[in-house]
Order: sequence, then structure tokens, then C-alpha cells
Amino acid sequence: MLLSINIETEQPIWLVTVCLLLGFFYAYFLYKKDARFDEVKPLIKKTMFGARFVLIALLSFLLLSPFIQTLFNKTEKPIIIFAQDNSASILMNKDSAFYTTTYQTKIDDFINKLAENFQVRKFTFGEELKDEKTIDFSEKITNLSAVFEQIESKFYNQNVGAVILASDGIYNQGVNPVYQTNSSMYSVYSLALGDTAVKRDVVLKEVNHNKITFLKNQFPFEVFGLAKKAKGQKTRLKITHNNTILYSKDYLIENDNYSISETILLDAKQVGTQQYRIELQSIDGETTLSNNVKEVFVEVLDGRQRVLILAHAPHPDIKALKQSIESNENYQVTNQLINEFDGNTKPYSLVILHQVAENNVALKSIAESSLSAWYIVGAQSNESVFNQINLGIKVNKSRGVFNDILPKVDTQFPLFTLSEQTQNTIKNFPPLLGFFGEYELKNNGYQLLNQKIGSVETNNPLFVFFQQNDKKNAVLFGEGIWKWRMQEFLMNKNNDATNELINKAVQFLSVKDDKSKFRIIYDNSYHENEELIIKAELYNDSYELINDPEVKLTVENSDNKKFNFLFNKTTKAYFLNAGLLPPGAYQFVAETVYGEKKYTQKGKFQVLPLVLEANNTTADFQVLSNIAQKHGGKMFLPSQLDELAAEIEQNKNISSIIYEEQSIKDLINLKWIFFILLILLTLEWFLRKQQGAY
Repeated sequence: MLLSINIETEQPIWLVTVCLLLGFFYAYFLYKKDARFDEVKPLIKKTMFGARFVLIALLSFLLLSPFIQTLFNKTEKPIIIFAQDNSASILMNKDSAFYTTTYQTKIDDFINKLAENFQVRKFTFGEELKDEKTIDFSEKITNLSAVFEQIESKFYNQNVGAVILASDGIYNQGVNPVYQTNSSMYSVYSLALGDTAVKRDVVLKEVNHNKITFLKNQFPFEVFGLAKKAKGQKTRLKITHNNTILYSKDYLIENDNYSISETILLDAKQVGTQQYRIELQSIDGETTLSNNVKEVFVEVLDGRQRVLILAHAPHPDIKALKQSIESNENYQVTNQLINEFDGNTKPYSLVILHQVAENNVALKSIAESSLSAWYIVGAQSNESVFNQINLGIKVNKSRGVFNDILPKVDTQFPLFTLSEQTQNTIKNFPPLLGFFGEYELKNNGYQLLNQKIGSVETNNPLFVFFQQNDKKNAVLFGEGIWKWRMQEFLMNKNNDATNELINKAVQFLSVKDDKSKFRIIYDNSYHENEELIIKAELYNDSYELINDPEVKLTVENSDNKKFNFLFNKTTKAYFLNAGLLPPGAYQFVAETVYGEKKYTQKGKFQVLPLVLEANNTTADFQVLSNIAQKHGGKMFLPSQLDELAAEIEQNKNISSIIYEEQSIKDLINLKWIFFILLILLTLEWFLRKQQGAY
């Protein structure tokens, strides 16, 4: 409703009189003093005079930058948000037909009735709140706490009167919604769906397993199941691979809440992504069978990377290194004395030399090879022999004197990062025994640890890395790593920091840089609700990123069905969003042609199924009731929709908001001003033309 309207200018108001006088005198001298209009009829002459007067006065007035100010009284109806649980668990009960047919018709009628007095916004939700009208109960995840977070974000500072939460109260992601919802700005009414009765069901709740294992190794499956309302029934746990049964065990269900827990060791016999089917046999009277089976995928690799430790003599450091390195299942350690080494380094990704004592053939061959090496220099090492290796750093004037050296982490180290917890633990490590002398860093070295002598921090390196072409080297100027493991275990009851430090160093040294010109960047596994995102990079002969040619991708599933994609080009690389794929094992081939050369990359990935909704199918009305009570609402059943509508209409806290809205617009921007000027000009021109004044 319009309350007031005012026209104002940025200039003094008395200038409006000047505009009127300007229009009057312009028209007066044009029509009163011009003899051509003496014979014109007085009415026509006055009409032309008036048109010119108004035209000039209005144009002059517009030069004063006038604006129109209006004040409106607006009424905003309260917003009623209807949030429908669209997850699969809604249909996992005996009333599934009702929810796919009659229920949806009733909801549409209910919303139309509310819309007569309120603004009604309808959403569906599963993992997140969606502005979608289709209800198909296809969501794989339910996150009730996210619903309220997103409502408060979307409708911040708006007149939300009430939220109607239509759900079965089952959530399998996020926190408890009763404690998550803090807003008291609106009422919450819950519409309880599903069935609270505990149904007869056998549920394969969880299967824990390694994502990666190695050929000819054993790997475990931890299986957890639950049988509800099935006392006296029998079920069977079965694991199959390529239609072959690998494991089978029968169970007599002894009570109505019977738990099954098994740890099974299987042999890795084939390389590649292996698919295993874990199944609990169904029983009579089960409501749903979708929660009896899980498909899992294990990547079987051909073998671990091998690390060789060559020692001058037996030392507790050797065992400490071996334990830390083999805490990462990707590595296998072989250790032997250096004088027994046959010189064959081909099977290894990295060699660790503990003590540099004598310039033997093995030491020389390793130094001259392309194999990465980690040198540990301690009390049994020889200064001159070490310097002859020419790693880029020398120790001078030690004269066989050694010192206790404490570690100090260099925060500017760029090659890899250590966790904050590990860095703090390293501060409490005991000292290593190393050379006391002058350290001369010749080449560009990267210092991970610096030397601290007593309380004095120095710039001398304790643990330093070198990288030249394809060869990587590292030097630890001290022995006594075994003391680090012991000290950490005394402090923290674990060896996490020591393992992280050693494994990060081993990983950097053992991994060869990827020099291929065509690279595909992807994850080994995705969930079925995750989009398949793959990136690609193409390099020219100067190893500069380019993206001139097209890159094609062919994805093939286990049924030999192929899907073809074309990468999108980014600034200098490639990007592909292939959308959602069904669960299963996939392999792909990426191809491009640059110049006269064809590049190809192959890979494998797996899409994991989500069965969270089937793990629990018993509706939780208590959660829904608690949410409603916390926000001044009530819980209703689908048969009580009329009562719910009446409750909302009678809620005095749900009311319209009346507010004033002020609007300011420049007069010159109004279209009707233009048409007035056009009409005045046209009228005057027509009359003058008719009277022969032109």
C-alpha cells in the first residue's frame, strides 16, 4: 500500500520557479511576438503555447536532477518450510506402496492448503537440502543436522514461521540433530514416517579390510553382522571371489539381537583390483534383502618397494630403521653387512648405508650409480672417506672427535612436511653421536634437521637432502636412531613420530620423478554418490604444460560396457567430470596425439556402493519428537495432516511482518517522462505543420 509520494531535487527548490519562468518566456516570445501566428485560431495558438511552455519547463526541471521518493507499506507472509526425507530407508518397510503413491498426493493437497495463508517452500533432503520437487526416495545418505544448518543459511533474516520435518528419524551421517538445532526463531513440527517396530532382519553392518595388499600375502576381513527378531533361525556367512567360495560359516541365531563378528584371512592370488562379495544368507520373513550383501574391492599389487640397508657392523640402528620402514606395508627391507654385499642394486629402490668407514668397491659403485642413497655417518665413519664421495657437503677438522647432537627442525624445509605433533616430539629426542667439526655445504642442500649442541642452535645440518637430476641423496650426521624410538615410546607409548620422519625420508628418496609427458591424475576409489573427477596433464619437449590437442577417455566396466568421454581444457591442463557411475570395478584408457606422437595412459579405479540406509530400517520417532518439543512444536503422523495444518494456523508466533519500504528513483529514468515529452513535441509539431508555420 502506498503511504506517500514526494518529488524532490538536489538543487534549491526555488529553482523550480526559474524553470517555470524559463518555459513561459520561451513560449511567450515564440508565439506572442511572432507575426506568423497572428491569423491562427486562439485555441490552437494557446495549445501550442502550452505545449512549448510545459516542454521547456519540464526539460529545465530535469536539469535539476529531480527524484521521486515513495513510501510503501508491505506485508510479508510467514514462510513455512516443508522438508521431505528422500532417503531409501523410508521405503524399507511394509508401507512402501503408501509412500510412493497416496502419501505424495496427500502432501501436495496439504501444501496447497497451507499456501492459501503462507509462503510454502518445499525441499527434499538426504545428504543435503535440495530445492527439488520430485520425491523418489533414492538418497543413499541421511544427514538431519545438515538440514537445519542449511535452512538457517538459506533463510537468514527471513520471516520463517515453521519447519515441517517429514522423516523416519533415521540418520547415518552428521551429528545428533537434537543437539545440532539451536535456532529458536521458528517452530519445528515433525511428520513421523516409517515403522518403529523392530523387523526380522539379518544385517551385514560393516566389513573392514585393507584397500591395498600384495601378491601372495594374506590380508584380513573383519565382518560384523546383526540378526534381529530371528531367534532359532539359521544364517550363513559366505565370501566369494570370481564365483568361487573362499569362506563359509553357519550360525544358529540364539536370541533376537544376535551379533556376528568374524576375522577372516584370505590369500592375495591375483594382481589388480579384486572384487569380493560378502553375504549373510537371508532368512524367512525379512523385510529387505539389500542389507545382506556388501561388495568390496582390494587392490593387489605385484610387490613392495625394496629397501637395502648396508651396515659396516651390527648396530641397534639397523633394527630401528627396519621397524620404522616396514610399518609402511609398501616397503620391504633387506639388511646385510657391506663387506658381504654382491653389488647388485637392481632389485632396490633405495640403499641406506650405515657408517661410511672405508672406500670399498660397494661404496664406490653405489655413489656412481643412479640409485638413491641415504648415508648415516656416526662414530664408526671416516671423515676423509665420506668427503671423497662428493655428495655436496664436506666435514673438515673433526680429527676423529665426535659430539652429542640434538635435532632442531628447519621449518623452511620444502621437500615434504612433518605433522605438527611429530615436530613437537622431535624436540624431545635424545642426541645422536656425530662429527664435531666444520660443515661445508657446497651444493644446494635442503636441511630437514639442524644441529643443536646443548642449548646452542647452529646452522650445521644434521639431516640434509640433495637432489641432482634423477639421483637423490640424504645424509644423517649421527647414529643413535634406536634411542629416538625408545624415548618416544616412553613418552607417548608409540613410535608415530619416528616412523613418520623415517618413512617420509624413505618415500621421498625412493620415489622416482614422473618424467612422462602425458599424465592422468585420479583416485583409486570413489563412492557411488561421488562424481568421477579426473585430471590430465600434457607436456612438450621442454616439459612445459600445454593443452592444444584433445584428450579422449574410454572407461570400461566389468561387463565390458564402454563409456566415452572428452576432457575439457583448463588454462594449461585438462579436466573431466564424468558424473556418477554405478558400483563396480572399472578400467580406463586415456589417449591424445601431439605432433606425430600418440600418447596413451591406462589405469583402474573402483566405485564403492553405499548401503548405509539399509543398515537401520527401524524408524526413530523419539528423535523426531525431541526435535519438535525443543522448538515449540509437536510430532504428527501422516494421518494427522489436517490437525498439523490447524496447529500451524493457530500458532500465534507464526504471523505476517508489516514493514515500510522506501524507494528513490531519478525522475529522468522514468519511461513515462519520455513519453510525455514525446507527446508534447509531436503535438506542437503537428499543429505548427497544420498552420504552415514550418
